[in-house]
Amino acid sequence: MVEIEYELREQDLIAFNEHQLKNSEALQKTLRRHQATIPGVLVLIALFLWFYYQDTLSAAYAGVTAALWGVLAPLYIRWNSRRQVKAMYTDEVKAQVLGIYKLRIEPDALVEIGKEGESRLKWADILRVETSRQHAFVFVSMDSALIVPLNTVRSGDLKEFVAEANQRIDQAA
Repeated sequence: MVEIEYELREQDLIAFNEHQLKNSEALQKTLRRHQATIPGVLVLIALFLWFYYQDTLSAAYAGVTAALWGVLAPLYIRWNSRRQVKAMYTDEVKAQVLGIYKLRIEPDALVEIGKEGESRLKWADILRVETSRQHAFVFVSMDSALIVPLNTVRSGDLKEFVAEANQRIDQAA
């Protein structure tokens, strides 16, 4: 049996939500609009002002506005989404969710041991395991997962755990 022990922190909850947002088609569409479409229209306006009216100052203002919009708007959108994610988690929820966990792979289930006790997830109920540079996410539904931060793994091998979990999920499918 493969087992890992780790600590879940608030920044890991935020990282999971950012991972979800990164894969969100709606957010990606909004970012593309603010990085390319709106600045592109502003550049066209700047070119029109410069060529048609010979107004260099207004064209420069429109061009600078386009560049600033293309850079600052996506930064603002990411900052705002992070702020909204932090607001989602109340102190009570954080007290319940954050802390030390153990995950143990058994032949028929993934066992999670935390403050609330032990829970078992059948392999057929687990959708997938996704990894990022600093986390592994064991998805139990489309929008919820067990979050395993690489930096806080206290015992066990995360790579071995992920490989074994993927094998069990494939066998259950």
